[in-house]
Amino acid sequence: MLVDGYVFQQVTDFKYLGTNINNRNNMHNEIKLRIASGNKGYYAFAKLFKSKLLSRKSKEYLYSSFLRPVLTYGCETWSVTKEDEEKLNIFERKVLRRIYGPVIENGEYRRRTNQEMYQMFNKPIISSYLKSKRLEWVGHIWRSEGIVKNLFTGRLNGKRPRGRPRQKWEDRVKTDLTEISEELIRIEDSEDRYRWKDMVEAAMVLNGL
Repeated sequence: MLVDGYVFQQVTDFKYLGTNINNRNNMHNEIKLRIASGNKGYYAFAKLFKSKLLSRKSKEYLYSSFLRPVLTYGCETWSVTKEDEEKLNIFERKVLRRIYGPVIENGEYRRRTNQEMYQMFNKPIISSYLKSKRLEWVGHIWRSEGIVKNLFTGRLNGKRPRGRPRQKWEDRVKTDLTEISEELIRIEDSEDRYRWKDMVEAAMVLNGL
């Protein structure tokens, strides 16, 4: 493509501001890259996670302050599938199992259940965190005035391609809202900051366990 004398090569995907953009309009590859980056950090911290000199609180801090931000960078704009979310949940559980270790029961070791680990972690699971960040971001967009809101509320002319349509970010946000409350909640309701804050907080505790 030629624009003002500049030749732009057509590619299937590229990285912009640290996020993978592709011509399939999905986040599958980005999630793989996020998990790969998280794994690098996980193995870099492996000795610390295994250390008996560090408290569990310190290990939780390492994960929450260093690894989770790597996994969720730019997540406000993600339109992820349930499969994508579960991949992130699986990675998180791997880290938490390393932090908390097994439990001794009747003189034998057994793996902690997911429920037990999340109760000990006492923070929103990563998929719930994604929901809360999406809702937080759409609230900022809707209450703003400018090009970002214009792009969000605008509609392109033409028909969507045949077949099952890919999920748009707006569709994912609407799905999040239906999972949070049985009441009919619209994105437009984010004009009410206090009510929307309640929605964001409700998403944080939606663990689905």
